[in-house]
Amino acid sequence: MNLKKYILIFAASAAVSAALLAGFNVAVDPFGVFGDKIFDWYAYDMTQNPRIAKIAYLDEHHGEYDSYIIGSSKTSSYSVEKLNEYTGARFYNMIMYGGDMYDAQKTAEYVINNYEVKNIILNIGIEEMYSYDYEDDDTKGNLHAKVEGESELLFYLKYAFLNPQYSLDKLEAYFERDYLPTADDVFIPETGVYNKTVRDAESITGEAEFFENNPEFYLYREDGRRGEAIDKAVESVRAVKELCESRGIDFKLIASPLYDTEIEDYDYNDLCTYWQKLAEVTDIYDFTGYSPVSMDARYFYDDAHFRNSVGDMALAWIYGDTGVYIPDGFGHSTTKDNAYEYAKTVFARPSERADVNTYSKKIPVLMYHDIGDEEPDNGMVITPELFEEQLAALRNAGYESVSFAELEEYVNGTGALPERCVVITFDDGYLSNYEYAYPILRKYGFKATVFAVGVTSGAETYKDTGAAIRPHFDWAQAKEMYDSGYVDIQSHTFDMHRVEGLDAEYRDGASKLDGESDAEFAEIFKADLEKSRSDIESAVGNDVFALSFPKGIHSVLTDVCAREAGFDVTVTTEEGVNDVARGLPQSLRGLKRIGMYPNITGEKLLELIR
Repeated sequence: MNLKKYILIFAASAAVSAALLAGFNVAVDPFGVFGDKIFDWYAYDMTQNPRIAKIAYLDEHHGEYDSYIIGSSKTSSYSVEKLNEYTGARFYNMIMYGGDMYDAQKTAEYVINNYEVKNIILNIGIEEMYSYDYEDDDTKGNLHAKVEGESELLFYLKYAFLNPQYSLDKLEAYFERDYLPTADDVFIPETGVYNKTVRDAESITGEAEFFENNPEFYLYREDGRRGEAIDKAVESVRAVKELCESRGIDFKLIASPLYDTEIEDYDYNDLCTYWQKLAEVTDIYDFTGYSPVSMDARYFYDDAHFRNSVGDMALAWIYGDTGVYIPDGFGHSTTKDNAYEYAKTVFARPSERADVNTYSKKIPVLMYHDIGDEEPDNGMVITPELFEEQLAALRNAGYESVSFAELEEYVNGTGALPERCVVITFDDGYLSNYEYAYPILRKYGFKATVFAVGVTSGAETYKDTGAAIRPHFDWAQAKEMYDSGYVDIQSHTFDMHRVEGLDAEYRDGASKLDGESDAEFAEIFKADLEKSRSDIESAVGNDVFALSFPKGIHSVLTDVCAREAGFDVTVTTEEGVNDVARGLPQSLRGLKRIGMYPNITGEKLLELIR
């Protein structure tokens, strides 16, 4: 074979290999730039690079939206559902992690020039005064060529001939997907926000415990960041505002809430200068600076990103929604007339931290099971006399009982709690709760919640086994207690509290069976919760929104499922006192309880809850 043939064979092989590579990358489309026609998994594509994947997504779906909120990763905590509710618009969230004001300007100009737009909201933090037009990765951190104004041909060729490992990674992640989002799919394509399903279902109590559970809360930033990019960032804001004004588009600038350690990383004088220059361009809906929110880590996912519930506070302040809790001192209308003096105040570190007792409260939750005259047989049965002694001790010490509905009202900012309060709960739904506990509760004027197991309502034997069990009250008795105002009936699941040796398909509380996928379990568990809710609400007449996990067993999966099923309050069997906080719905999830056993006298009870 002569040299010419070798060259032709080599060239043909190279061409075929290149075509195969390009075909593979275009088909799998790990960045979504070609429309992700086969997998339609934009949650993954946006995770790889939201700047380019969101443009590709919107080029196909922009007719579904008419308004955009644009900015860095902080922007994700502003709910498009809330924005739509307040404005009547159809918002899309153009959050770009690491995005600066250059990215925001270019993105705003693209959507305005190519889509129908009624509202543009720019969201800023303080990092934009430090960094401008920074691209840390020319594959994962770059803008779309359409947005940047660069060659589209070269752009598409670049992604067609990428390292195939990007596509292989997407294939592997695709076939490993299950119910919960992972690090591979952190976006919700239809709204553009981060998928915080897991983070927003987590339990949060005191700040010290929060830090223990979140050891990576603090992100690295070098100290003493200066305002090298102030003028460029301000001019980008000006450019977007002027373009909006020329097109009759409503423009707003929001300055996001900041955790105190992030404020400390920036030069104080530069911050004040930045604020004055921004306010010369436009008024600012301002939530920055030190406040009760900024100094309590529980209101943040990490020290650079505030929680969705804090985003809801900010939007409620902007649009005048008085039904949402807004802390004192949170929210300021910053203008060119007050910006410098305001910045000098809010960016100056206060001499002491905010008093958490003004928006947070210690709540003991007591856990009872059965009450009976007979000698206790399992450590979970107490006598009526001891129960009465405990309630008398509480009353004499000035404690009042509160319901979970009242706790929710406190957290939502629509209700207050007594100075000394306690929540009383019973698990399982034993007949003794009706025969003994209910009259004693009425005698002392205390409220209680019974978490009832639906499948054993009114039963004296276990399901169809004929095995004797301690009797459970029926729905008529439950309704009588509820109608009295002293007893609320909530869920202990319908049939997840199973008995080993009696159930052919035994689950250890709300846990998966061997070989059961997350998705399979989620379907079963949520159906069980819906059955429990439906039975109680139809028979008793109350709203069911609180769940006691059987045996206290729960997981990230059960926590997410419970929240998705509409259970805003969950309790466990973990011992301890809770710290619930206004504006922090996670503080009502995974509540600890203090078990009430035969050895706990009234005096001992007071020691435990104090």
